[in-house]
Amino acid sequence: MKDNKTDPENALVPDDSAVSSSDTQRKLIQRGQVDIHTHQTAARHLKNGADALNARNYPKAIEEFQQVIQHNRESAEAHFHLGLAHFMLGEYEKAIDAYKMAVACEPSEATAHLNLAATYRLLKRYDEAIDVYTRAIRFIPNHPELHSELGKVYTFQGKRREAVNAYKTAIQIKLKLQLDSDQNP
Repeated sequence: MKDNKTDPENALVPDDSAVSSSDTQRKLIQRGQVDIHTHQTAARHLKNGADALNARNYPKAIEEFQQVIQHNRESAEAHFHLGLAHFMLGEYEKAIDAYKMAVACEPSEATAHLNLAATYRLLKRYDEAIDVYTRAIRFIPNHPELHSELGKVYTFQGKRREAVNAYKTAIQIKLKLQLDSDQNP
């Protein structure tokens, strides 16, 4: 077998594994730079959207959060804040769509569930609100506010027994959480 170092015939033939490794490394670096730029751009739009939301410039907030979502469709935070901006403008169906996306992106985030269900409740779509609360409770069973809000919706529907059970569960969870925090300060 000939050695490329000593064989003048093969001295200029590059080692395929070295070229492949070099190409792969270059591509990974380029992709990393694109990812960093995308992340920085999305973060800038997220901050601008939050600033616009705080300034009550809801159309600007919506524009900024949509930019975040273009860069990162799985940003639960952008979807949530987009929903909030739409809600503040009275665009409840758009708010519902955005909150649903926030829940899909991060199902263990209680606030997205709470806002989605509250929007349904505002529209008197009680069955949908109940569905949101019960699904949320499956992901976050020890969140007292979810149970308490579920109790409210049952109350609006005149379902006294279900309301009482939901309120009892909320109280039990709240007491347990309080006991746990008292024992582990």
